[in-house]
Amino acid sequence: SRVTMRALANQSSALALARDGRERATHRASSTSSSPSRARWIKSRALATDARTTPLPLLSADKAYSHVSPGVCDACERSRDAREAWVALLLGQFPSHVANAERTRAHLNEDASYIEKYEAFERAYEKYLLSAIERDEGVASARGVGDTLMDMVEEKERLLRSCGLEDMFMGLKANENEICLALYPEMCRAVDGVSDARGRLRLVIEAALAGNLFDAGAAAAVQNVAFCDTEQAVCDYPEDEQKRFNLDASQLFATFAKAQEKVLRPESGWKFDSFEEIDARLRSGAPWKRVLIFCDNAGADTMGMVLVARYLASLNADTHVALVANTTAALNDITFDELRRFVSSCVKSDDTLRALVDEGRVQCLPSGATSTLLDFSRVSQDLASYVNGASVRENDWLVVLDGMGRSLESNWNAASYMSPGVDVLSLAMVKSEINARRLGAEVYDCVVRLNTAPNVS
Repeated sequence: SRVTMRALANQSSALALARDGRERATHRASSTSSSPSRARWIKSRALATDARTTPLPLLSADKAYSHVSPGVCDACERSRDAREAWVALLLGQFPSHVANAERTRAHLNEDASYIEKYEAFERAYEKYLLSAIERDEGVASARGVGDTLMDMVEEKERLLRSCGLEDMFMGLKANENEICLALYPEMCRAVDGVSDARGRLRLVIEAALAGNLFDAGAAAAVQNVAFCDTEQAVCDYPEDEQKRFNLDASQLFATFAKAQEKVLRPESGWKFDSFEEIDARLRSGAPWKRVLIFCDNAGADTMGMVLVARYLASLNADTHVALVANTTAALNDITFDELRRFVSSCVKSDDTLRALVDEGRVQCLPSGATSTLLDFSRVSQDLASYVNGASVRENDWLVVLDGMGRSLESNWNAASYMSPGVDVLSLAMVKSEINARRLGAEVYDCVVRLNTAPNVS
């Protein structure tokens, strides 16, 4: 533990030095810039649990639901070492955060004060995280136990908003969505070109997993394929940055195909593999009639979930799919408003999806969530009404959880809390050492895990 704390102290000192350098640069920029912000239409809202949230109606009334995945929030409550490990991961995200703050500042045409807001957030969040390690009674929570990962990520979003940063990853998300909207028609043609249903299912799942790998890096990946040599050692980027992203669909498809190669289903199956069970259910003549897909990151992740929704809804006229996204921004997770715009753009190039949307068999809903993890005891009234309004049995429901935050770091055992017969499908790639160790997996292992809520004994 002393070694870890020394490493955290060194990490904290390095962050402080980096902040000091950025602050000097910001001061110089401020003294030479008089450009006013042209993004005042963005309203800063305080992060708080929506008073209108409610438990997901699919939860069993006979069980006390917990979002906790074993070894994550439960470990943080009782173990200083567990909190320390997650704090190290969260502190390690600061370089990415400051890069995205700068990106969004440029996207919004904000002045240098935007980075000053980021600096204020980073100081406050670092102070909070270091205190959360030490205080067994908690800092952000009022439960009398140590702060959990859920507490830590929710406190991050609260502090971002209190510092005037409503959506710090807006610039990244806009760019990723634009790239993947250009890629989407090629992906549809690839799926539709597979003649057998089993092959189409495998391709759709692989595209969803590739989206987990491709997320928050599509722009860089596309540039490297288009403008670098095979080893990506020598790159010749256009001077006009915008031209770096004006690539044709074939280039985008080739880039995404490289990500797909890393997630192809081996003969032995993925690390966690329920492909055969999913295929058998879809072939059974009784496919799922209602599907909730909880989306993760903007861009490739969301494109993958739209492909999943399109595929499932196309199999049976009785199948309705809701794509569900965060109500407010959290890192690079797609929001409900962004999801609606993304799907509206997809239908312009996809007659199949357009028909499904027009028929009301694919739609978008807000989750009520405000962070990167998911708590089914706090969902939006819109989502609850959608579930309550469906005249189907419990075993007609499928809940799809995309990405690490919703399916690995929370809700690993979600099926055990659902009404008997409800299925829960986790689709994710293990992308951090801390999760790999906890799951007995390797980084980049794939999770395609279907569980059914058991009957109450």
